[in-house]
Amino acid sequence: MTKKVLIIQRRLTEYRVPLFMALKEKLSKGKISLSILRSKPTAEELIRADEGFLPWGMNVRCQTYNFGNMRLFWQALPNKLVSMYDLIIIPHENSLLSNYRLLLARRHENVRLAFWGHGANFQNSRNGGLKKWLREWSMKQANWWFAYTSASVKRLIESGYPEAKITCLNNAIDTRSLIEWASFVSVEEKRRLLASLSLGGQAVGIYLGSLHKDKRLDFLFAAADELRKRKPIFELLIIGDGPLRSIVENFVRTRHWAKWIGAKHDREKVLYASLGKIMLNPGMVGLGILDSFALGIPMVTTDCGIHSPEIAYLEHGRNGFITPNEQDEYVQCVADLFEDPLLLERLKLNCREDAKKYTLENMVNNFCNGILSALNS
Repeated sequence: MTKKVLIIQRRLTEYRVPLFMALKEKLSKGKISLSILRSKPTAEELIRADEGFLPWGMNVRCQTYNFGNMRLFWQALPNKLVSMYDLIIIPHENSLLSNYRLLLARRHENVRLAFWGHGANFQNSRNGGLKKWLREWSMKQANWWFAYTSASVKRLIESGYPEAKITCLNNAIDTRSLIEWASFVSVEEKRRLLASLSLGGQAVGIYLGSLHKDKRLDFLFAAADELRKRKPIFELLIIGDGPLRSIVENFVRTRHWAKWIGAKHDREKVLYASLGKIMLNPGMVGLGILDSFALGIPMVTTDCGIHSPEIAYLEHGRNGFITPNEQDEYVQCVADLFEDPLLLERLKLNCREDAKKYTLENMVNNFCNGILSALNS
């Protein structure tokens, strides 16, 4: 008899599409049917231009409620839909009101429920409060946990969730194309691109990611100014888009050595990123660390306390650097790295090696094994 599994996403991003396509195919071989349910992104999220599409995905209405700085979401989940599935996997987020309706269904309607998430709010440094209590209470209500990384597993165990019911996914994206494209970028292509941007290209630091407050762009810009003073050939290339684009535009307007090119995708993203020698991200680090590995561009970040679970992949001094959360130390680390080509090359080699470890294929295998365990538990 075919088992039915439903994964609910508040919104579907393009980087998750390859995961769900591969997961559906692999599960079908074990007579497990996978469905994906999602809602439309908010107006602010539409700016990111990263919405994904699945021809077999289901779409439901999502209502947004704003209370001061708090934003809550209610996805309309039909009762008959919920009762159809042997396992429902949902994001572990306090803001998703429909999660509590599913938690009630687990208790009273015999619905098997699993959480998929960080295991903690890595972006909130506060130690107490209602939000933390609610998060830690709810995390223990699920039948199973799909944890992003080993850092997530550690947080779950520390909070009292049984290790035997946790699957570590090693969260990843499909980087195979990035790796292939990076291997075929020619010196001539890079030369032409540098000329079009009016950059020298000897010491380019790149920022690659969304433009939002958790990325700490003010820290990045202050560090870039100081790096330019210490190393006059330093240049900054910013790749990405988001709510803070006006701040970025103002910064580059008065600095001929800093360029913002907006969001880029696929081979075009790889081509622009290939101009960089070091990836600069003093703020939140998440899946962007996999871009660093795939492109062979080591990342330098800070111990800022707001990283996502994927920070567990960054090994200080081996495939990147995590400096103290001080501008002077961050600048000094980057400046020293520009001056040490042997160390930079060693970091690049280790990045490419780790790109083979954190792959979409491995994540799909982990996910499938976890789903089987959850269904059989």
